[in-house]
Amino acid sequence: MSGDDTYELYIDAFTPASIPMARLAEYMRDFAALLGNEAHVHFEKLRAGSTVVISRVDTVAQNKVRRRLEEVRYGTAPKAAMDAFGDIDDKLSADNALGRILHRGARIIEFPGASRPVEPCAGPILQPGTLDGEVIQVGGRDETINVHIRSGDEIQRCITTKAVARRLAHHIFGPPVRVRGTGTWSRAESGAWKLHRFDIESFETLDETPLSRLFDGLRARLGPPEGGRMNPAELVRHLREE
Repeated sequence: MSGDDTYELYIDAFTPASIPMARLAEYMRDFAALLGNEAHVHFEKLRAGSTVVISRVDTVAQNKVRRRLEEVRYGTAPKAAMDAFGDIDDKLSADNALGRILHRGARIIEFPGASRPVEPCAGPILQPGTLDGEVIQVGGRDETINVHIRSGDEIQRCITTKAVARRLAHHIFGPPVRVRGTGTWSRAESGAWKLHRFDIESFETLDETPLSRLFDGLRARLGPPEGGRMNPAELVRHLREE
């Protein structure tokens, strides 16, 4: 349509005749997630030669799509867009393929795909650490109790003892907590680390006081006495106490 813009996902390992339909659907799903603005992004056609998926963007969403792809290039895009970039690259690597996104003939995003360096797999590795988040589930029937911690968009599945679980249950859907324990990690060939299990040994609740209020409190406590100037040594002592 007049005024609309197009973006192309180029995949060099297949032709439109050779790519499995299910695999094509997976690439198209990830391409749509990468572009975002689902109501204004449409499938236009496949171009012959290598597989080239052409999308059409309505005029009203062109600036948003352009900014989103620029943010993907610099690694600052929303998580959904960065996840879509990673998913496309993982598929290209598995298909021994290279790929790119083109806009008006210019390459604006390159996918390393099959050319990216392969990291050796590692793990499982036990690592002491902490997790911060909201307790959203506590339950189980044996000596180890399952605990689910929501941290941003991620849900971490942990286990703990009945004694710790009983105390954690009082904080379900409440203020965030910091759990301490040992995580079981592994590293994939892509270099990404994955947490498989976290054994909670203890926890503490986190202070939700806004930073602005904390600084206001510090200013009130550390400010100079009325009509004078605080002694530098006294100021250092107060700071250490804080």
